[in-house]
Amino acid sequence: MEKQGGEPRIYLAPMEGITTYIFRRAIAKYYGGIDRYYTPFLTASHLKGRELRDVHPENNCGLDTVPQILTNDSELFLTITRQLAELGYKEVNLNLGCPSGTVVAKGRGAGFLEEPEKLDRFLYEIFDGKEKLGSGKTIDISIKTRLGMEFLSEWEDILEVYIKYPVKELIIHPRLRNEFYTGEVHLDIFMDSLKKLREASFTGDICYNGDIKDIEAYKRVISKFSSSLEAGVATGEKVMIGRGLVMNPNLANQIKEYALTNEDGSIKGEVVKVEKSFDKKKFTSFINELMEDYVLEMSNEKQVVMKMKELWTYFSMGLGLSPKELKEIHKVSRLSDYKNAVQMILSGI
Repeated sequence: MEKQGGEPRIYLAPMEGITTYIFRRAIAKYYGGIDRYYTPFLTASHLKGRELRDVHPENNCGLDTVPQILTNDSELFLTITRQLAELGYKEVNLNLGCPSGTVVAKGRGAGFLEEPEKLDRFLYEIFDGKEKLGSGKTIDISIKTRLGMEFLSEWEDILEVYIKYPVKELIIHPRLRNEFYTGEVHLDIFMDSLKKLREASFTGDICYNGDIKDIEAYKRVISKFSSSLEAGVATGEKVMIGRGLVMNPNLANQIKEYALTNEDGSIKGEVVKVEKSFDKKKFTSFINELMEDYVLEMSNEKQVVMKMKELWTYFSMGLGLSPKELKEIHKVSRLSDYKNAVQMILSGI
């Protein structure tokens, strides 16, 4: 099928403990291609410590960053939003998609979707309250959502709630909470939702999120958009990616190169030249900077090693490492041993 449209907009999804400001700055510096960065969710009424560092403008210089908030308390949402507005943010994102058991048990994240009437009241209060933040400040609100908790039939009522409000952007992960990150995404429901939103004169942007782990997955998803008159070109060009960008930090550029390459091989406009093979030198610089910045951020080397192990769980999938190779990293506890293990693995690639 002939490709349509221009350069897609790529968003980095919020991943708790992973897509921190340290990761965001490093992936922007060494790879780029990402148009917008969403922070892991905020929950505290007073921004301080780790949460404040993560959203502080000095740590997000040059990045289009959107802080995400996780709560089912409208006053708390507005309290956090007020502080973010004072920091200069123009948009915040509401997390209605986190499937974590501890989050859902408190009626937050995807758990909030179980009570659409309560969600409706909450949205009314925050959209009314955002106009009264003080000092003449206002702020846009976007939403990242799933389709419901247990049954696809829940989505109809949830979508009717969203349509009522001036949501800046609706980011839809077309899965239920109880599906977590497994099984096929419900692309048919996503496409039907686009039609309903347009018919309801929904003015916000719409973004797709879910299972874009590599360029082939992007092609499969985008072909659905391209074949649908309801989707529209612009919708098919907005995608949020989480795990895929951690597994392969160069994925955003690969997607854009594909999207801007015509069937005859010619290029639409300008595109970043993507390496045809793995750039070991760039990747090594990238992970070394991550490690060095985490050394500055954390209080001891054991924490740094644990953080790098967590990241390597994703890197290993992108690099195609075997469980045995990954084990060489997972068994270390000191930075010196970590560096040796990484050097050994990269020497074999």
